[in-house]
Amino acid sequence: MKFKRSFSVHLLISFLISTLIPFMLIAYVVAHIYAREYSRDVRSLLDTTASSLDSNIATYLKELEQVTMQPYYNNELYNYLRGLSRDQDYALMERLNLQRNLDSNMSFVRYTREDINGIFIVTGDRCLYYTITGTDHKTLSPSFDYGQQSWYQEAVRADGRCLLIGPHVPDYITPRDTPVISLARSIVVLESRDPLYVIKIDVNTRIFDRLFQNFTFHVDSKIIIKDENQRIIYANRPLSDEDRETLENTPGAASVSLSDGSFQRYVYPITGYPWDITVLLSNQELNSRTGIIYLTALLLYLAGVVMAMASFRLSSKKMVASINSMRGIFYAIQNEDFSRKYTYVSDTELDDLGDSLNAMSEELQNRIQKEYVMAIRQKDTEFKALQAQIQPHFLFNTLNNFVALNQVGDRDALENALFELSGMLRYILKAPALIPLSMELSFVEDYCSLQKLRFSDRLNYVVDRQVPAEGIMIPKLLLQPIVENSILHGVEPCNRACTIRISLSPAAHGVIIVVEDDGAGCELPEGEAPGIGLANVRERLASFSPQSSFSMESRPGEGTRTVIELYIEAMEETIS
Repeated sequence: MKFKRSFSVHLLISFLISTLIPFMLIAYVVAHIYAREYSRDVRSLLDTTASSLDSNIATYLKELEQVTMQPYYNNELYNYLRGLSRDQDYALMERLNLQRNLDSNMSFVRYTREDINGIFIVTGDRCLYYTITGTDHKTLSPSFDYGQQSWYQEAVRADGRCLLIGPHVPDYITPRDTPVISLARSIVVLESRDPLYVIKIDVNTRIFDRLFQNFTFHVDSKIIIKDENQRIIYANRPLSDEDRETLENTPGAASVSLSDGSFQRYVYPITGYPWDITVLLSNQELNSRTGIIYLTALLLYLAGVVMAMASFRLSSKKMVASINSMRGIFYAIQNEDFSRKYTYVSDTELDDLGDSLNAMSEELQNRIQKEYVMAIRQKDTEFKALQAQIQPHFLFNTLNNFVALNQVGDRDALENALFELSGMLRYILKAPALIPLSMELSFVEDYCSLQKLRFSDRLNYVVDRQVPAEGIMIPKLLLQPIVENSILHGVEPCNRACTIRISLSPAAHGVIIVVEDDGAGCELPEGEAPGIGLANVRERLASFSPQSSFSMESRPGEGTRTVIELYIEAMEETIS
């Protein structure tokens, strides 16, 4: 006979091993968990902050994009600039008035935004208009060929979309200005999309100082904005030339070493733009805080060991008694005796566990008694659920088609469609589980008719009845999922007219129903039908008539063919 130690001996041995030998390992594991949670909190804060920064920067860039749309907002100025780009002559007074109006609009934008250094409207080698800061000591470079600049050519190719240009020196200004970022948009003829001229806005990074001044982390950090070429556009803290080179040439590194320490790098793309936000967190401070967590966990665990040794002798006896009582209940349940109950002995949480065990025993007894009834009800519910096979998106598309018919004034078609939908809903909600095949065919015809409102000439359907369908009973909604599958996977992907054919033909023990289409087709796994709806058709057919069969074949580009061999007793008499 195998010797078994009592639970109290096991408890004592486990306590000694867990306290005297592996306490360093346990302290490490606990500290590791807290350190991981701390890192998760840091990342959560980082993600939230980056999301807010992303939103602010994206909003700011969208505002600048709106400024590039200024020529479209004033039809008079748009036509004036259009005429200038095509060397149209203007009377002196008209030209002065238009120029004054243009300058008033553009200068107002620049003067009210301290982040805009200049606005330029250029075409080829000419500048049609410009307004810049510091006009008392700056001017445009003479004979500057704007058409040869990469930003000009990219803006023209963008066909009216706004182009974001990373940091560059505006070499068309004399003397040369400090590096700027820019937005450029080709203003086009709205009718033909021919480019007229390009509007370019030069922006300084002053606005980013205000955007970032309220964003701080609880460790030393740097926030950097880069363009699509990994060039640094802005940094909230000064960077040396060596640090800039390191950050620009190592874009994929998770950790980067700079002149003031090692940093963990996190990159967040700016939504809708090719720039990204890079956040650098000091590894030294992160590691320091993690070390504090490890030390705290070790000290707390040692204190816990001392307290546990003092309380062990006081609590072990009652604990063992409670567990022995629970063990007796489990043995009784194994022997199908549910009358034994837990008695209170420890005055601890084990008594609550004993209450739960008593409740579990009683609940288990009730469930065993009700299991058979519940299984039957579940089977019945599953069978009824198989009968609901019309999807909400079909009703949604149908109602949209009704709205379209009403808008074009086709009242007769709308009235017929409403009657068809009403009949379908009445059939779905009120028809019994077994119905004549003729009713199912009529329902499918109404369904195809409503679908034809959506697909028009792309959908044709034919119902070929070689067998009288009135006396043949089938499960309700047996054919609709098959037709729906043909429309979804056959007709909808095609840009040509497709036909769905439903044919009935006699068989030795019943009738053969074929649903086929000449649509897109697909590759089918061997022996399977795609989709929950067709799987339900197979299951309902098997429940209705186990001798019946369901098969499906499909070829890409040729269509899909589904065959149901419906086995019905005395079918020969019905057919005759």
